[in-house]
Amino acid sequence: MNALTVLLWGRAEYERHVSALTDLSVTVIEHAGDDAPLEDADVIVVPSRQPVRSAHIPRLRRAKLVLTTTSGFDHLDVATLHAAGIPCARLPLARRDAVVQTALGMLLSLNRRLGALQTPASQGTWDRSRLPMWGPTLLGTVGVVGHGVIGSAMAGVLEAMGAHVLRCDPLLADPVPLPELVRNSDAITLHCELTPATRNLFDRDRIASMKHGAVLVNTARGRIVDPDAALDALHTGQLAGLGLDVFPSEPPPDLDRFVHPRCIVTPHAAGWHPDLDRYILDGIRTAVVAVLTGTPIPFRIAPPEQAAAGSIG
Repeated sequence: MNALTVLLWGRAEYERHVSALTDLSVTVIEHAGDDAPLEDADVIVVPSRQPVRSAHIPRLRRAKLVLTTTSGFDHLDVATLHAAGIPCARLPLARRDAVVQTALGMLLSLNRRLGALQTPASQGTWDRSRLPMWGPTLLGTVGVVGHGVIGSAMAGVLEAMGAHVLRCDPLLADPVPLPELVRNSDAITLHCELTPATRNLFDRDRIASMKHGAVLVNTARGRIVDPDAALDALHTGQLAGLGLDVFPSEPPPDLDRFVHPRCIVTPHAAGWHPDLDRYILDGIRTAVVAVLTGTPIPFRIAPPEQAAAGSIG
């Protein structure tokens, strides 16, 4: 193996770890900010809060890989990286199980109306006669939008629990068209990437076309859903439940607007778990070894023209 330089360019607020690559023939540099030594790096590792834009790419003179420690990659200028011949990749396995469990927890809590049931009980009212009014339901038809590493795992868990799952993803051989999925789903959980095709995918019109009284959960990217439209739909009863782990702007302004017994809001926390640092380090190590040995890099990100070959919207 030949030595190479790995630049850990920034880190998420909760990351503590990821410089321990001492068993490999690499030099590790940690740096935050635009004055990072991009010119000296063979592998550049970034979190979601560190963008790699077109202005950075001329400085990536030695780069053999840009790796994001996240599943989503909208902070990378994938088109320009590919045009420059620089591969890019992601680490979806690091957060997969945590995101699936968070999305499932939101879906079940909202579907079973646990917040609405808890409110009177916490105030000392034990009124079981009003259960029909609160309306807890069983899993019925659940739409899974996006069927990659996380979405496919979510679909499998839902089916194991007895749900009828509708899948929408352009890479599937026989996907359910999005309008059909939206019209027929009792609950929808979003696991797609943020692309021009999925930006504002669930806007006011799309939410209005959902089955009345459905549940919507977004643990993917904030700009896929219009949160104001979703909140309005919750207040009118068009939505019976709303789960949001992500927002277009974070932290969102006027967060207290989302205090509602049928709304769950978490601070972009769906992917966190106590072993995340180790999972990320394992993913970085695997990618670096692939670069060192010239073997295929796992979870490479396709060029935009391939991603656009099919459209979720």
